[in-house]
Amino acid sequence: MSTGKKHHRPYRLSVVMIVKNEAENLSISLPAVANWADEIVILDSGSSDESQAVAKQYGAKWHVNANWPGFGKQRQIAQSYASGDWILALDADEEVSDTLKQSILSVIDQTPGNVIYGIKRLDCIFGHQIDCPFWPVKAHWRLYPRQFQYNDNKVHESVDLKNAQTRSLKGFLHHHTAPDPHFWLSKRLEYAKTWAKERAEKGKKTNVLTIVFKTFWALIKQYVIDGRFIQGKYGFIYACLFTQYTFNKYALLYDMGRQPQTYSPDFEPHSINRHNLFNRPLPEKITGKKHSISVVMIVKDEQKHLPACLYNIYDIVDEIVILDSGSTDSTRSIAKYFNAKWHVNNDWLGFGKQRQIAQRFASGDYILMLDPDELLNETLKASILAIANTENMEKAAYSIRYANIFCGQAAHGNAWYFDQIVRFYPNRYFEYHDYEVHESLNYGSATVHNLKGYIEHFTNDNLYHFLFKNVRYSHDWAKEKYEKGGKSSSVISLPFRTFFSFFREFVIRGAFLGGAYGFFLAVSASGYNFNKYLMLFEKKSCDKNKKDK
Repeated sequence: MSTGKKHHRPYRLSVVMIVKNEAENLSISLPAVANWADEIVILDSGSSDESQAVAKQYGAKWHVNANWPGFGKQRQIAQSYASGDWILALDADEEVSDTLKQSILSVIDQTPGNVIYGIKRLDCIFGHQIDCPFWPVKAHWRLYPRQFQYNDNKVHESVDLKNAQTRSLKGFLHHHTAPDPHFWLSKRLEYAKTWAKERAEKGKKTNVLTIVFKTFWALIKQYVIDGRFIQGKYGFIYACLFTQYTFNKYALLYDMGRQPQTYSPDFEPHSINRHNLFNRPLPEKITGKKHSISVVMIVKDEQKHLPACLYNIYDIVDEIVILDSGSTDSTRSIAKYFNAKWHVNNDWLGFGKQRQIAQRFASGDYILMLDPDELLNETLKASILAIANTENMEKAAYSIRYANIFCGQAAHGNAWYFDQIVRFYPNRYFEYHDYEVHESLNYGSATVHNLKGYIEHFTNDNLYHFLFKNVRYSHDWAKEKYEKGGKSSSVISLPFRTFFSFFREFVIRGAFLGGAYGFFLAVSASGYNFNKYLMLFEKKSCDKNKKDK
């Protein structure tokens, strides 16, 4: 493809980008600069899509640095490949407007000196503009003489202004931040983790009051001060998403300061773990039960939790059935040590169907359906054994209390609230619904008995782990509800659902007794609720827009 002839200028302009899997965005951003930039330099960090092919179409110089050092240093490396007198630093999802193009061309005809130019950016989410061009819009320092460069920040990097003068250009960058909510949430969660880690390594700390203030201030600033209330529902959505991002940043900083060991790859949450398991004798089996018990699990990369879980229930069960969905760690060798029956199904169809498949491999009279991050207390084990020793098998299901361990402590401060979930039942009578997420046993109108005792559920290794799972589960939930139809969502309902979710977790369920982490749980739960209904709303809105066209 021809990139067109550039007019002769006394000074050359290099457009510099850092990318990873940006083929779709590059096909929008590169045409806007290819015909007038003297050089396009792209530094890739490991793309697996067609980014390089798109870049080649527009004559870009392609370089690779997969050893990611953070955004600031990656931009420095990218700029080192540029030969221009002027540098225009762009992201792949930014499109130069015609007015901005003319402003840039007028500047680069001048001798590069001590002036750095700011460019105003209009953000778009999910195809909708959420910045008002008539409202004061923040300028980002993007056009500058080559003697300047970016700072070392791993995230939220910016050009080091030193003693430079600054001016703003006319025109805008159109910033296509995210095609859908899942993309935005996933990307921003990684930014939040990187931001928190960088500050934690420098000894920075925070507290709950600061987190509350920063979170509320983000909402006020994004929605009111930055004028996004003018942009209707998508301005509101963006303000809420950014507020959530701000909470995540500071809450992760708090968590990294309080329990940094949980972010180590070698962290083990249980005293019985893969490092000391193989030197332990297995517990002695309890035999002579009138009915056999099969424990059934679905797993993937569970080497941190599986040793403690299997050791915990080994004595009371007659069979261990594990269905794996693609583990690459030592999960299988741990299962083998406990003589588990190992099966694999990589064709993931959702949690419910995976549990159905797993149960079909079980031969026991009773099924104890567990997750690897769950431990039974002695009272519950005795209750299960009592059922297995009953002469006649009742067509009934058995509900178990759950004590959720959130970031290493009781999520609700050992308050009055426990999740109650049916996990023990006769093999021949029941199986799971095929729900993709939030799966449950299909026991129909059968009697449900509550067992004494409880399960300790280690919901997460650290706060980042919990937030990461929340994004995945909200996406899976929305996808399932969208495909099945029936469930509705609206922007008006989002704040009410979010507030009620927080109130239910924090007050009704007693998370306020869990201190800082009880508060984090309640906010994270409300964020999850917001996210899943937002994703459902956006999927249905896209459908409606397609039909209208």
